[in-house]
Amino acid sequence: MQIVGAGLQAFLKEQGGDLLPPFKQRFPWLGADLQTVRNSFSRNKPVVEMHNRLYAPLESGEAISVAVTEPQIPSVQKSLVLIHGLGGNEDSHYMKETALAFSQLGWHVFRMNARGVGPSRETSKPPYSAGLTKDLRSVLAAVHKHHPENKIYAMGFSLGGQLLLRTLGEGELPVDLIAGVSVSAPLDLSASQQKLERRRNGVYVDYLVKNMRADLEGTKSPTHDIALEDIKTIRGFDEYIIGPYFGFKGADDYYSGISCKSVIADIKQPVLAIHSADDPWIPVEDYRDANWPSDVAAGAVVLPKGGHVGFHCKYADIPWYIGAAKQFFEAI
Repeated sequence: MQIVGAGLQAFLKEQGGDLLPPFKQRFPWLGADLQTVRNSFSRNKPVVEMHNRLYAPLESGEAISVAVTEPQIPSVQKSLVLIHGLGGNEDSHYMKETALAFSQLGWHVFRMNARGVGPSRETSKPPYSAGLTKDLRSVLAAVHKHHPENKIYAMGFSLGGQLLLRTLGEGELPVDLIAGVSVSAPLDLSASQQKLERRRNGVYVDYLVKNMRADLEGTKSPTHDIALEDIKTIRGFDEYIIGPYFGFKGADDYYSGISCKSVIADIKQPVLAIHSADDPWIPVEDYRDANWPSDVAAGAVVLPKGGHVGFHCKYADIPWYIGAAKQFFEAI
């Protein structure tokens, strides 16, 4: 386990050095790919009750849909906002598993759906972007309004982690966010796209492209006459649809303009960025080279194994990142 960032190193040392639980891969999910795809093969799907739904307003008059899970026995005045990754939504396995675990601890949990995705499709149009920090700000404000007495925390997965880190780096939050956790977040979108779309990752790319086509159904390129069915790569979607839609010249301009690596040094809140050295999608070098702030408990924990949003651990029935997030949040 490698701790990156002077601020996080100092904080963990103050906690005695054993705040984060140990990690060892759970059999038979050994290796980066099996860790990554394990949820797709799991027969035990988490069941999470939804007690309410919030609608966070956007400037366009649209709204972001947020699933609310209240604890059966509220034991803490804490709210947790969960942000899904590319191709995901409130029903993604990792979203439901994390929501269930924290609600059982007495937390109020809010699962955000990006604009045009999942239930948000009924209240907003696609596409969404990993740089739409104003959407997350609106969700945070709505969560605070729903439970103004609660402390607010946030946790983002993969591309949702990039959105969270970008938002924290930009600042100007509408609420006092106590702390954040990211899991397998891409810090440099260009480097991550290049690693993800290597030949060995063809199955992953096909899966993500299929989900992107579904999420973007009915969306046309602002600059090119090209059908969704003719776009075969994630970079293609960013080049022809996402980038131009949000005012960028193309994929490279889009990646450069919204990658969270450029604002990580400006983060003011405690952050635990969880990553694995064997992640088949996201370069670990980006975590080791990032300019983490030294004056706050913010930085990365890099495990040697864990895959992408995997971290299925021998010592627990839930992913390692849930226990690590719980320990980190409670220590802040």
